[in-house]
Amino acid sequence: MSAFHPDLVLKHSDGTPIAIVEVKSWQDLTEDVAMEMKRNMVEDGLPIKIPYFLLLSQDFGYLWSEDKLSDPNAPPSYEFPMDNVVKRYIKKEDWRRRLYKSELELLILQWLINLSKKPQMMTEEPEKTLDRAGFNALIKNNIVLIEETI
Repeated sequence: MSAFHPDLVLKHSDGTPIAIVEVKSWQDLTEDVAMEMKRNMVEDGLPIKIPYFLLLSQDFGYLWSEDKLSDPNAPPSYEFPMDNVVKRYIKKEDWRRRLYKSELELLILQWLINLSKKPQMMTEEPEKTLDRAGFNALIKNNIVLIEETI
């Protein structure tokens, strides 16, 4: 069994994990593929006792809340488009091109830091869905870490 190493971890200031975030550069990541990826990550050691798990691509995002993480066949609690995030952080002429995984990770890192530290309008996706899930309130003023062990 290989060890699971998350791309990003969001933690409370006391070090307790809030969310694990995995970034994938798959084009048009479907719910079925996301569910299979999540199952594989659980087998590799993804903790199932965390409030949230996010699997994000340039096109779509999937969020599992803790109550669905332990069920290997559970669909995501929420899914949402990610194109608005990409548009906000990439130059206008470049936002449609496929990003490399490292570029997408940095973009998502910046977005999550802003989401946790700055007041946000919750009128468009994906912030609207994340707000409905309780995610935004839980990460407010907390820490986003890159490739941190859990």
